[in-house]
Formats: sequence, C-alpha cells, structure tokens
Amino acid sequence: MASIIDNLLTELERNVRPASFPVGVKLAREGDEISQKARRPLKDIGNPIAVCQGLNLARTFGWTVVFGKEDHGCPVGSIAAGHKDPERFLSGAAADLYQDDGEAARQMEASYPRNPVDSVKEIWISPLRNCEFEPDLAVVYGNPAQMVVLIHAANYGHGPGIRSISTGRFGCSTWIAGAIQSGEYTYALPGSGERVFAGTQDHEMSFIVPGSKFASLTEGLREMRKKGSYRYPVTNMNLLKNPSLPGKYYSL
Repeated sequence: MASIIDNLLTELERNVRPASFPVGVKLAREGDEISQKARRPLKDIGNPIAVCQGLNLARTFGWTVVFGKEDHGCPVGSIAAGHKDPERFLSGAAADLYQDDGEAARQMEASYPRNPVDSVKEIWISPLRNCEFEPDLAVVYGNPAQMVVLIHAANYGHGPGIRSISTGRFGCSTWIAGAIQSGEYTYALPGSGERVFAGTQDHEMSFIVPGSKFASLTEGLREMRKKGSYRYPVTNMNLLKNPSLPGKYYSL
C-alpha cells in the first residue's frame, strides 16, 4: 500500500499541485489501534471539535487527528460517523434553518449518507504522506481548475463522468460515509458549516478518492498529462498571440 500511496502523491504533486496536504481517512473498527502519534481533540486540544476542523488540521497543520465519540463538537458529524443516534436529526428537528416544509426537511436529512450506529469505533485523519495505517479514502482540496485535473484523471478509462450531489451543508457526510459506501469518486462543495467553523476558503473544493481507486487515479493523472489536453496551472493560449496594445504604443 505504501508504494501505491507514494505513486499517487507523486502524481498529485506533479499534476494537481494542491496548496494543502492530501489527507488519508480511515474508519477504524473495534480492535483497530493507531500506531502513529495522533491527537485526540478532547484530550489533547482541550475541547471537542468538528470533524471538518479535524480534516483541516490534518491538511494544513500536518496533524494526525483521531475522533472517538467524545471528540465530536458537531452533532451532525457524529451522526455521519455512526457515533450518535440519528433519530432526532432524521425528524427534521435541525432543518428549519434550511427548510420551512416539514416533509422537505425530513427528505433532506434522510438524503445524507451515514454509518450505522456504533459500526465505527474511531475516525483517523492524517496527511496521506504520514499514514502508517491503510486509509479507506483520500481527500484532496483545491480550486475548481485543479478539480478539473482530478475529474479528467478519474474519468480516464471510465467515460460517463464523475457524479456529485450537494445541499450546501453536511458536506462531511460525503467523506465520512458516502464515498466509502459507494466506492466512487466524488467531488464535493464544502458546506456552510465547514466554511464558517473550519475555515475552508472561498475558492476551495474537495475531491474524494476511495482507497480502491488510488492506483487508477494515479494512472489517469499520468495518462492525461501525456495527452496534454489540459494541465494545471492552466495553459493560457493568449500568451502566443500578438497583443492588442493601446494605440499610442504603435506610434513608437
């Protein structure tokens, strides 16, 4: 697995050039024990935090962060992890900030992927380059132009394109549960909570890669670069054109 991750990181750096570290995520089960140095929010930070904050700590601070049930500062992330009973959430009790119709609220809450209650012991989040565990998925952040590189690579050998869905909130459910359950690539628009509380920037999106697709994404990044149809930084063909200058310049 180490060589697969190393190859993926090499191609991500060469072709995508993300400004923050690609992150590996594992849904640890009973009996799993993390071997590397890791911080647990309640114990080591002094208070619970949201999982989106933990993800951003990993990709910007370079920390490895472990979430048990007691470490969640956001109940919706805890629900996606399977660390909290979803019954009240599914009733639409927290959806009145986004919906007035009760049925629409319930349908919205039911649409978010989540792990069965108590099926996951802990969530391990670490920069992919530092993972001493086998990650279930990787999350790469970037701007829309960088997302196009990843979408082209993911669609190589596939064809129909990469699908995604968003309600503008609860984006953590996409990587805590959704991409692992579907086994499919997903590009994600970070939601309102992640931007307000975790500091994700206006220009940032994320791309989620299931572990089963690490090798195929690596191949796609290599092959799409060879084809040269699109690269990042984006090729500006206007650089080859005769410039249109102010009229007075031509009198020189």
